[in-house]
Amino acid sequence: METLNEISKICVSAVNWTDDREAHEKFWVAAYTRPRCEKKAVAEIKKLGIETYLPTQVQIRQWSDRKKKIETAIIPMVAFFYVDKTEISFIRNHALIIRIISQPGETAYARIPDIQIEKLKFVLGQSDVPVSFVPDLKVEDNVRIVRGNLIGLTGKVIQSEYGETDIIVGIDFLGGCKLRINRLNIELL
Repeated sequence: METLNEISKICVSAVNWTDDREAHEKFWVAAYTRPRCEKKAVAEIKKLGIETYLPTQVQIRQWSDRKKKIETAIIPMVAFFYVDKTEISFIRNHALIIRIISQPGETAYARIPDIQIEKLKFVLGQSDVPVSFVPDLKVEDNVRIVRGNLIGLTGKVIQSEYGETDIIVGIDFLGGCKLRINRLNIELL
């Protein structure tokens, strides 16, 4: 007996001679998860064959008797999913998902540009300093990093003092990730 994936590869649309997966455009959406359930929600939805992304970083937590490395979500209660229109209902109806995030004042789910997810992945993968999330940004100058691990990354300056600069890599309507870099490593765009 053929599996569902094998059947979907065989099914060809008579209209444009593409398989059904190619016929639907994919895009990123963000969803609120139940508190402290980001990892579990991502794992369960990934089992459905949907691409997921949970921005995390390792932090050292200290208790009275020990220290431990813990992987924590950068944006609390938010996970990202790469879906097409037919897969939105799987996300929306999942028990660990509260709702799909929409733009302020709108009811439809908000699409997140691929480049913003790629920048977020790049920052978290290359940064040697802690990254924090800042909602509701008020931003100023656009800059590009010209030296160091994050070379080529663009963002916006939000604060500058004592030779260090805080820059933001934005996720349009959610806010952005903030990191501190040396002012000598950036140039204005």
